Amino acid sequence: MEYQFEADEWSALTPAEQVRRCLLLAVEAQEMADRSPPKLTAIYQNIADEWAKLAEEIERYSNLRQH
Repeated sequence: MEYQFEADEWSALTPAEQVRRCLLLAVEAQEMADRSPPKLTAIYQNIADEWAKLAEEIERYSNLRQH
């Protein structure tokens, strides 16, 4: 996956699209964690976890705004 973060593009996405992108990036980071040398595994795992957390927060926030 080649993805360059663009703030303007990100802002134009719907919350559902942002969540999907976060989850895709979490999967990519997890794959890197799974195949990295031990010294890098925890770092990539942390990145994967943070992307997943961001997805959850975006989803939670968008649900709050709908009610």
